[in-house]
Amino acid sequence: MPKSQSEKCHRCAKLSIEAAIARHGPTGTGCWQGDKCHKRRTYYRNRDRYNQVKRQLYRQSTGKEPVVLAIAPPVVASAELHLYRGRVDAPLHAIGAELRRGDQVIFTIEPIHDQGLSAAQVKVFIKQVLQAFSEQVGVELGKFEVQQERSPGMCPIQGCSCSD
Repeated sequence: MPKSQSEKCHRCAKLSIEAAIARHGPTGTGCWQGDKCHKRRTYYRNRDRYNQVKRQLYRQSTGKEPVVLAIAPPVVASAELHLYRGRVDAPLHAIGAELRRGDQVIFTIEPIHDQGLSAAQVKVFIKQVLQAFSEQVGVELGKFEVQQERSPGMCPIQGCSCSD
């Protein structure tokens, strides 16, 4: 059975590198372990992408998806959701999104504060974002391929009280 994720490290991965070192370095809790922590933070931040690649490789190895050898696979558009909140069970601080084609960001929905919005209003907003992205690429996008959680301290909105 795989080792469970550390909740402390998962929350730390959402912080900027400076804030993480300040909080967990020698002047903080003292648990910062240099390169080990950098690798763990990278894994926690990009876990959805890593799992997406693993699923694709698994489908290819089981024969459920043909392996293309002579032709490069097409570059597919994918949607990425950015959630700004402290913990998984904490209320959302802000929400933003990106539309990517390969490694390039082709369209961005700037983060907005969602304080005061109900859960239903947030769901409607997310559906509107997916619909706008679908219109941009001409293909129906049913869901966000990647969902990243970030600390409210990394909120890019001007004048936000949570920004560092």
